[in-house]
Amino acid sequence: MPAAQNSTRPLLPVSRAVDILPTPRSALPRYAAYVRARHRFWEAFPGVDGAGGAYVRLPTPGTDLECGFHALILSMRHQVCGGGGGEAEAEAEAEGRAAVLRVPTLDELRSVFGGAVVQGENARTAMGNGSWFTADQLAAVFAEWGRRFPVGKRCQMGWVMDRDEEVGVEGWPVMMNTPDVETGEVGEDIVRVWVWNDGGSLRGGLGHFEGIRRPTERELAAMKGRW
Repeated sequence: MPAAQNSTRPLLPVSRAVDILPTPRSALPRYAAYVRARHRFWEAFPGVDGAGGAYVRLPTPGTDLECGFHALILSMRHQVCGGGGGEAEAEAEAEGRAAVLRVPTLDELRSVFGGAVVQGENARTAMGNGSWFTADQLAAVFAEWGRRFPVGKRCQMGWVMDRDEEVGVEGWPVMMNTPDVETGEVGEDIVRVWVWNDGGSLRGGLGHFEGIRRPTERELAAMKGRW
């Protein structure tokens, strides 16, 4: 279902993840992880009238090189009914569902990143950065936040980016497995959140993260015929 409507809000551009299923590679065992991630992404962003995989990017600030944390917060707010006043919460209220999880705070994510678990993982991979995170680090922070703060939830992060033929990136969604949950699992105790990345790590940098949400019906209607 699209996000809740707000007729006064300006329309934002709609992006769409690249679907692996129509390609022959989806049948090959080595691409199985992409197929599982595709199913999880289409569940989170089902769209309407054949527009599955459509999403809207939510810009994040680069303050203190913590765009990844801001992306997680924005995506949680809009995707997981987390008490932030976003579309997902309004949709949950309209359907009579309770919010399932609150939004993490910036201080909580900083605390988790500086904690023993994530720093131990950083040390094992010779990562000494204190900000400007990789996708693996951001996924580790989200997983550990789920262990420490909302007890009983297994948190898993995925990311999506645009197709980039220059570096050979198809643009398929990627879900990061954790010690607690694999992409093929389903269950009410699993909380999955998706963010957008510009693919900078594939070009020798670390890249920029943004939050994403489902498009509204008005935004999808504006894109009709363009895909």
